[in-house]
Amino acid sequence: MGFDYWLVHLIWTLPPATLLTAAYWPFFTRLEITKILILINIAVLSTIPWDSYLIRNRIWSYPADAVVGHKLFEIPFEEIFFFIIQTYCTSLLYVILTKHLVLPAYLLPRKGNFTKAIGSAILMAGTGIGIIFTSSKNHLTYLGLILVWALPVLAFQWLLCGNFLLALPKRPILLSILLPTFYLWIVDSLSLQRGTWVIERGTKVDIQLWGSLDLEEAVFFLVTNVMVVLGLVTVDHALAMAEYDMVMTKPADSHQSSIAQIFWSYMTSQWRSFDVRFLEGLNAAIEKLSQKSQSMYLGSAMFQDRLRIDLVLLYSFCRVIDDLVDEAPDSKTAQANIKEASQVLHWRFSTKRPTKPLYEYLEVENGPEQTSALTPLLSSIALLPASRLTLKPLLELLSGFEMDLGFSAEKQEFPITTESDLQLYAHRVAGTVASSLLELVFSHYGMDENKYDRAQQERIINSGQCMGQALQYVNIARDIKRDAAISRVYIPSSWLAEEGITPTDVLASPDDDKLAIFEDRMLRKANDAYEQSVGAIDELPKEARGPIKTTIESYMMIGGMVRKRRQAGIKEEGKLKVPLWRRLRLAWWEMSVSHS
Repeated sequence: MGFDYWLVHLIWTLPPATLLTAAYWPFFTRLEITKILILINIAVLSTIPWDSYLIRNRIWSYPADAVVGHKLFEIPFEEIFFFIIQTYCTSLLYVILTKHLVLPAYLLPRKGNFTKAIGSAILMAGTGIGIIFTSSKNHLTYLGLILVWALPVLAFQWLLCGNFLLALPKRPILLSILLPTFYLWIVDSLSLQRGTWVIERGTKVDIQLWGSLDLEEAVFFLVTNVMVVLGLVTVDHALAMAEYDMVMTKPADSHQSSIAQIFWSYMTSQWRSFDVRFLEGLNAAIEKLSQKSQSMYLGSAMFQDRLRIDLVLLYSFCRVIDDLVDEAPDSKTAQANIKEASQVLHWRFSTKRPTKPLYEYLEVENGPEQTSALTPLLSSIALLPASRLTLKPLLELLSGFEMDLGFSAEKQEFPITTESDLQLYAHRVAGTVASSLLELVFSHYGMDENKYDRAQQERIINSGQCMGQALQYVNIARDIKRDAAISRVYIPSSWLAEEGITPTDVLASPDDDKLAIFEDRMLRKANDAYEQSVGAIDELPKEARGPIKTTIESYMMIGGMVRKRRQAGIKEEGKLKVPLWRRLRLAWWEMSVSHS
């Protein structure tokens, strides 16, 4: 009786499992926990017969002074725990590294049939080689048993999710496999060297990669981690199809399908077709968001399932129209873009409009050739979840962009004349976005009328609009110099006049220390709006409470950084952002509080 094997867990396997769990705990979703538990059960049940066979046939063994002695089918409990802890750590690492992915975006058909066929052929050939090695009953036995046990499973996984796997980004997949593999190679080498477990001579090729790490052990940990990751990819493939179906369903369904229902649908609809235009538009929306606002894209990962997809599509529309206005060659073009957006939005939200996708009707009106490549504006509007949004906030957003077009340094025209103008502008460009966001939240998680009646929803949405204004005031305080570079001054002219300053003076000297008083006044206004509306966050559904609070607090943190920058006399250099480590710490705390 000994504790060497348990010491391996205490020193090597439990610490990374504990650290990963503590770091990720607030971000865990019920679905992710279920996914990991499913993989652990499959790993244990599929490994026990194989491992028991190896021990009974003296291919590997455990010295009596290295294990406590309790066994199941001749397998020490320490070894069974190894199956659990390895699967858990690899699964959790995969979940962390792929958290930011919008899974349905990878359902888009790609040319990968040849690659998939080659992969299947290699796996089946490897299985055949394994059978030959196993039947030889010599130094190739252990390697053959690994191949015979693992490769058929990998072939089945590859058959199910091969195309989806090929579509996924390669870096998180490879890191999920290689990081735990290299780590376990080190653990295994040290354990073999200490004699915690032993591979019997005569059943192995007796080639060590380094130290005491046998070739077979290196292959074993590599293929087992590949099996775990491919198992998770297969589950994610099924979830991607389920999320796609939920998003494409017009009325929001507050009841998600069970794991059993998702699995059955997945197994019976492997070769189904998808709306390619929708998936192309979703990919474009994700790319747009990740390029224009990486923090917003990563932050959206804290929202779950179809709500996250709806938010990505909403953010994409806001970014597209914002760019069409700010980057237009002239005011006339920008105004035309706003007018076009208004017209298409009215049509998109018309109660008389048939339920077919927008682009099908554009093809009838404009012809398939002209519509084959939708403009970014039309595509972003076509993808808006119109059944879960209302038109008014989106039209008010366009009115905010029209206010932006009212700036003209040449004509001495500055539309933010009074504090009321400032409030109206902040409501239009930010309060409306908050309103639409909350509409989506209540559409997905507020269906129970006993929990959220209409009056309560409206009150919370009004608070959200006020909070959106607060965040816009922070933006204005931060970006005085950046706005001046495009001839815009969002500080009310009435404020400036109190200090004998004009908007033209701001354009000429945006770094002037005299502007500190207006920067501070804008931040105080932001804090007042924040204090007025922050309490409503606690009334939100718990699925949205943490992510929304994280976004808000990140913006308010920027306000504090603006004050410190001005107090330290640091001139603005680039766009002020909260460091990633501070955002992660904030997100961890806010998500922890929301789950408590």
